Amino acid sequence: MFDKIIGNEEIQELLKQTIKSKRASHSYLFIGTEGIGKKLIAKEFAKMLLCIGNDKKNCARCKSCLEFVNSNNPDYVQIDSDGKIIKIEQIRQMQEKILEKPIVSSKKVYVINDADLMTKEAQNCLLKTLEEPPEFVIIILVLANESKILNTVKSRCMRIFFSKLK
Repeated sequence: MFDKIIGNEEIQELLKQTIKSKRASHSYLFIGTEGIGKKLIAKEFAKMLLCIGNDKKNCARCKSCLEFVNSNNPDYVQIDSDGKIIKIEQIRQMQEKILEKPIVSSKKVYVINDADLMTKEAQNCLLKTLEEPPEFVIIILVLANESKILNTVKSRCMRIFFSKLK
């Protein structure tokens, strides 16, 4: 659990407690400057959420963890920008798949990297899913510039602020 990630230990601890208590929110905003480990922490958190091992600590032995490490866990989806924007089509594709039940785990996790590059149309499209997500879905939006996210999107997510590394 976060063994190789340096910095933002208080956030790492918060996410570990979330896993232990089984009280994950349906959506998160991971906010902070570039290069401080938000994407790494989001990916590791997703792995922990999907783990089906007995100890729920990235057992690295269960089917979910093994598939995650090999980048072929069907319950994990990562959405990336094309370098400039995240288009509405990408969010629509996600929404088509989001209603499908998980295959390996009890959850499905969607990580949207550089979510601040989503067009306004893409954000408005995502809003419907954030308002009424399936109970098995967790969405993590990773971003550097919170001001580019619509207030309606922000209000439906648990915000986690990452601090700069020392």
